[in-house]
Amino acid sequence: MKINFLAALQMSYSYLYGCGASEAAHTCHDCPEGQVREFARTRSTGFIKEAYLPTLLANPTDITKWDDGIASGSIILIPKTSGSYDPGDPKELKGYGDRKSSYGPRTMKLMFNDPDFADNYHFFNEISERTDLVPFFRTSSLVRIFDKPASIKAKDPVADDLEEEVVWNVECEVVSTNLPIMVKDTTIKSIFICKAF
Repeated sequence: MKINFLAALQMSYSYLYGCGASEAAHTCHDCPEGQVREFARTRSTGFIKEAYLPTLLANPTDITKWDDGIASGSIILIPKTSGSYDPGDPKELKGYGDRKSSYGPRTMKLMFNDPDFADNYHFFNEISERTDLVPFFRTSSLVRIFDKPASIKAKDPVADDLEEEVVWNVECEVVSTNLPIMVKDTTIKSIFICKAF
């Protein structure tokens, strides 16, 4: 079988540089009522075991997949949180040809606070050892799901303030070329409540 070297070379460069990818269309609304606004705060968070991620991503708006994952322990849900998300910037890499630079993966940071303090000591004390947990979080109407496991750090700082709460502060760092996928929470909103897991 004869291999076309030039075609193979072009395919490899196309893959490396993201050439030939489908062109997503931008949506614009002239009228304010057509716009869908999203409001911030990491209102709910959690982790998906890496082995279960393909099952969930096959249909991430199917509540049965979420319920099954929670029941089996493949999804750890933390329903009431506060915090923030920083998508970071892609790493700037050396360019070739006429390009000054190219771009690699980005380092994203998800920070959240969990007010269920005392009963979660063992969970958060051990979570930093885990290497198989993929984070997700919810804003006002969207759930974002990362595609790679996180490096996780949990701490419980105590302020010199009689009225300040002690909460778990958790930082998740994910390195990926992809931003988290976003899905509407319409069909899965009922999972984000406090249950006995």
